[in-house]
Amino acid sequence: MMTPELDGVPETMLWPLWNRAAETRRKDSLITDELAVNLIEEIDYDFRASFGRPSAFHGIRARVSDDITRDFLRRYGGKACVVALGEGLDTQYWRMGMPTVPWISVDLPESISIRNKLLPAESAMHAVSLSALDDGWLDEVPKEHVPLISAQGLLMYFGKSDVISLLRRIAVRFPDAELFFDTIPPLMSKATMRGLKFTRSYTAPPMPWGIYVDEIADFMEQAAGMEVVSVQTYSDPFPGRTRLLNMLSAFAPFRRHFAPALVHGRVPESFA
Repeated sequence: MMTPELDGVPETMLWPLWNRAAETRRKDSLITDELAVNLIEEIDYDFRASFGRPSAFHGIRARVSDDITRDFLRRYGGKACVVALGEGLDTQYWRMGMPTVPWISVDLPESISIRNKLLPAESAMHAVSLSALDDGWLDEVPKEHVPLISAQGLLMYFGKSDVISLLRRIAVRFPDAELFFDTIPPLMSKATMRGLKFTRSYTAPPMPWGIYVDEIADFMEQAAGMEVVSVQTYSDPFPGRTRLLNMLSAFAPFRRHFAPALVHGRVPESFA
C-alpha cells in the first residue's frame, strides 16, 4: 500500500476519490469508476475519518463532467483535446473510453508525482507539473486542437482576481474553448477562511473565492467575455439523489445563498 504524504489543497484530491469509489459501488450508481475503487484499496489513508460518510456530490459532479466531455469530444472529433487543471487522482480519461484523445493533466508537482505512481501510463496523456495559474501549461495545448478545460474542485482555492486573470488568459489564447468548473457560495468560502472542520480530524483548506449561483453568468461575461452554456446546482441534474437539497433549492433565497454550482461555459467565436 502507498501512504500519500499530502496536506493542504493537494490532500483534497483524496476526497472526490473516496466519494467516486462509493458511488461506483451503489446499485443506482451515476458513474462506473473501478479505478477509483481499486485506488481506495491501494492507498493507506483513513478516508472515513477525514471525509466522513460518502456523499453523492462528487459522483454528481463527475457524471455531469463526463456527459459534457463526451458531448464535446463528439462535436469536435479529432480536433478535440482535454486540459484537466488540478486533476489530482481523477480518472475521467479512463471513464471516457477514448484512449486516443489528447489529455493534458495539470497539477502541482507533489500531486503529479502521486498520480504517476498510482495511475496507468497512457501515450495520449501528458502530465504538466505546474500550478493552473502558471502560464506554462497554456503552451502545452496543441495549436491545432480545441480544448475543453476542466477545473473541478479548483477555482475556489484561488482569490477572485486570480480566477478572473485565469479566465481572461484562457479566453485570449483559446477561441472556441469550453470550460467546466464548480463553485461554492460566499458563505461557505467565509466558513473555510475561519477554519471549517469537516470532521473531527479534517479541516478544509481555505477557499477564498465564492460566488452566488445567480451571479455566475454576469461574472463570466464581465471577467472574460465568456458565455454560459449551463449553470446547475448539485440538486438539479439528479434530484432524486439529493432530495433535501432539491427541496430547499426550490426556495430562491436558499438557492442563492447556499447552493454550490456546476458551470459549463465557452469562449464565443466573436471573442477578440
